[in-house]
Amino acid sequence: MSKTALYQKYRSTTFEEVVGQEVTVRTIKNAIRQNKVGHAYLFCGPRGTGKTTMARLLAKAVNCENPEEAPCGHCANCIAASEGTHPDIIEINAANETHVEDIRDLIERARLAPMVGKHKVYIIDEVHQLSSAASSALLKTLEEPPENVIFILATTDPQKLLPTIISRCQQYSFYRIRTEDIQKHLLDIAEKENIRMEEAAAQKIAILANGGMRDALSIMDQCASFGDSEIIEEDVNRIYGLTSLQEQIDFLHDVFDNNLEGMLNRVRAYDEKGIDMPQMTDQLVDILKDTIIYSYTKNTKILRVLNGEQAGDLSSMSTPGILMKMMDILMEGKGKLKNARDGASGFEVMSLEMIVAKDEKPEPVKQKQSMHAEVVVKPVIEEKKQEETIAADMIEHTDALTDDDLLGMMQICNKQEKAADMEKYKQLSMMMSLETAKYKTMLNDAEIAASGKDIIVFAVRQSPEAARINSQKENKNLYQFLKEQLDIDKMPYAVTKDTFQRVTAEFVRRRKEGSLPAPYHVERYEQEVTHEETPQEKIIALFGAENVKII
Repeated sequence: MSKTALYQKYRSTTFEEVVGQEVTVRTIKNAIRQNKVGHAYLFCGPRGTGKTTMARLLAKAVNCENPEEAPCGHCANCIAASEGTHPDIIEINAANETHVEDIRDLIERARLAPMVGKHKVYIIDEVHQLSSAASSALLKTLEEPPENVIFILATTDPQKLLPTIISRCQQYSFYRIRTEDIQKHLLDIAEKENIRMEEAAAQKIAILANGGMRDALSIMDQCASFGDSEIIEEDVNRIYGLTSLQEQIDFLHDVFDNNLEGMLNRVRAYDEKGIDMPQMTDQLVDILKDTIIYSYTKNTKILRVLNGEQAGDLSSMSTPGILMKMMDILMEGKGKLKNARDGASGFEVMSLEMIVAKDEKPEPVKQKQSMHAEVVVKPVIEEKKQEETIAADMIEHTDALTDDDLLGMMQICNKQEKAADMEKYKQLSMMMSLETAKYKTMLNDAEIAASGKDIIVFAVRQSPEAARINSQKENKNLYQFLKEQLDIDKMPYAVTKDTFQRVTAEFVRRRKEGSLPAPYHVERYEQEVTHEETPQEKIIALFGAENVKII
């Protein structure tokens, strides 16, 4: 008999067991307790974050015979739901049943009264894959839902849904689960399964999962089979073609020290071991990102992969500006690696580009002089001081965005504006010009958290990323970019995903209490009036006023 996969065995059976979706869990539990369950829900977010699990828990809870502890897990309805035999809980995979006939059949069956439970619940997974005709048929049912029927739609791509379907559902966003939460959950499961697991191995698996608990448990399953119920970091690296954190740091040391021979030998050794070069690129980006964050904050609690000693060592070897250039090289080069015939050769080129970028000196700035004057060179401000000034500017603008500001912003945002902006925002991934590269880097991990008529709020992973977007200089340029390139004429702001989740919960509580602050007042940037130079002004600028006589 085949072994049950860990992600199936440890699928959450109660709301308390759901990991990393606290806001959604709390809201749905309160709705069930207060008997305020809606007729249609839309769960959207990345794969493996708990959408289907939450849908099954909701379906089980609304049919539970013990409302005070729903889902209780021991009544007849809960047992049937857990075993997948409940006649009133129907799961449909829209990837397989995409045709309008499938949805029409569903609609006809939905008109019948529940057979056993209080509600008939339809869970439609990957709903964005429904055909146009099927989506229209589903929309008609959502407009006039049958009594005692609940629809739960789940999707990884809500942008493909009809806006009219979205507007008729209660929408819940499922976020990538924090690495720390995944790591802790893996260690708990390892203890229950009598698997010896190193903390470093759990952390490596959590990073590989990229916020998806199902992916993390599948990786853990494979590693446990390889190591005969023992999981160590070295085995995870061997299975997935990875290098250790210390090896990655040593590689960066070679780059900073201009040790070209040592660096090339490392890359060739990676090639012989079958190291995954795109994955290695991602890991180096994470290290450089942690180093920049530490340079500005000296806060080790918000670092993702490095400890304080490692981050301090790397930050002492370069400036944040150079580290950012190196990150840009890695992120742009990763796409080329996937299409390259020889990944190792492509990675060598990227490594050489990082050394060149590290050693490039800024161009001296020349003062404008008359034709007869000697050229005078302005002294160049040290890059380190420039970075400190930028950092101070970022911190100043980030501190100005208070919880009350965010609560005020949420009041002027709505789902329709968000859905429209997300559709436009998808165009960013298809832009390939040099002019857009900076903004693609800036918004690399950013998701649209909320949007209104005059405002768009991005959710990012770390506070320095939010600080960069909110800084006065970058914010104004980003506003112009969004307006001109994506047709999003709105003031951009950014917060961390953790902050947005926390303030969202605060928003729900204070709205019930009637204690929300005033709606946020949005002030756009003033449009600059461009002045076209006359021919006389161009001549004076070129030769100097003292050398020109206009007749």
